Amino acid sequence: METLKHICNQFQIKAPVLKMDVLTSGHINDTYLITCRNGLNYVLQKINNQVFKNVKDIVLNRILVSNHLKKEYAKTGSPYQVASFIPSKNKTFFVETTHGFWVMMDYIPNSKTIDRAENNKQVFEAGKLFGNFLASTSTLESSVVIETLPKFHSVPFRFSQFEQALKQTTNERMSKAKHLIDFVCNLQKDMFLLSELKEKHIFPTRITHNDTKLSNILFDSEDNGLAVIDLDTVMPGIVHFDFGDSIRSICSNTVEDSTELESTSINLGFYDAYCKGFATDTLKILTPEEIKYLPLAVKTLIYIMALRFLTDYLNNDVYYKTAYETHNLVRATNQITLLKSVIENYIDIKRITYSNFNLENIP
Repeated sequence: METLKHICNQFQIKAPVLKMDVLTSGHINDTYLITCRNGLNYVLQKINNQVFKNVKDIVLNRILVSNHLKKEYAKTGSPYQVASFIPSKNKTFFVETTHGFWVMMDYIPNSKTIDRAENNKQVFEAGKLFGNFLASTSTLESSVVIETLPKFHSVPFRFSQFEQALKQTTNERMSKAKHLIDFVCNLQKDMFLLSELKEKHIFPTRITHNDTKLSNILFDSEDNGLAVIDLDTVMPGIVHFDFGDSIRSICSNTVEDSTELESTSINLGFYDAYCKGFATDTLKILTPEEIKYLPLAVKTLIYIMALRFLTDYLNNDVYYKTAYETHNLVRATNQITLLKSVIENYIDIKRITYSNFNLENIP
């Protein structure tokens, strides 16, 4: 408690700290709600420098994009909000201690996060906000944002990590995962396509969020979207990264470590709602080629996560936190089951996508 108070006092806040509460259930960063004696609230967040090696670049990206969004929202009269960063007494926007790097932001009042979508409105609002993020940052040159996690969504890179894991895993783990290994290997060629198109510059480079799960949106009490949060992974990228990962995490009928495989499938109602929301502000900026490959993005981002969970399992669980020995194997199985559902429903997914984005005559 005293350590956190000491860290808070290194930021330019105007009143003593009254209390601190754990704010989120994030797996990467520790986040606290800070209440001061003058009634103002702030968010104090520790950035995990074991995961993010270049913390200063991450903070710079967050501030740059946040400031740009504020200007865009003011210009357009948008109802969306942005959390302002509080400078430190050293006039930087972070504090470095023996406990790591810390940043402080304004708290957006009367807001909530949602871990699992309960209805189409929540999904629509999520799509609308993430789409607005892409549209609003399209007026900022993508080259000014630093690529802090190179190859983050590169299938060839993730596949090479998987191949390396195959060489050093145990016979037992290899045997337990064989059916999954065979599946991802059989899909390798198809799943490389999006990365190959990106490398050929078929798509514009945009500023992407890269962690577009539902809990990275703030909602008001009536489930209207308020703000996109957690900009740690903001980087130059392609629209397909954000779109595909949203669908993977928001439009599955089960959580990613569920063992209820008979229920693990793509929710087409949610998918339609997300597309409608996402198209609201992106229709004016997306090219026909970008829209054409949005369905492939859904398959590809699910494939990447299946590959990452499977690789970690083969590596004896060194990256993701696990609750039991086969946790990563369960996660990989879940994602591959979801991917199979997407493949089975691919004609409907393409129809829904192209209808919402006004694209016709696409094979």
